[in-house]
Amino acid sequence: MIRRLLKSILGENFTENNAKLAAVNFGIILLMFVLSGIMLFFLPEQISILHSGTTYYPVPSVLGVWLFPVIALIVNLLFIRQNRLSKMNSAIFVILLAAMMVSYINMM
Repeated sequence: MIRRLLKSILGENFTENNAKLAAVNFGIILLMFVLSGIMLFFLPEQISILHSGTTYYPVPSVLGVWLFPVIALIVNLLFIRQNRLSKMNSAIFVILLAAMMVSYINMM
């Protein structure tokens, strides 16, 4: 069902060859969403999305916590659309997951 939905959205670029890589990437992104949801309970009311010297840009943590997973999801869909899935993309998503967790732990 999910494979048919992705094939209808992404067209011919979603083939059997990159289906395994797409599944791995979607698994990593799903883990990012789950961990972000868990970390939401431990983060302060507002988190900083950009801190440049004396300038501080806070956003509510309810919105800011979903920034990393949503960006990763969009990037993964664009990789599939452009037929550019590779093992390097999966490694980058794992690095993004680690960076997300480190930034959330530093905010606590």
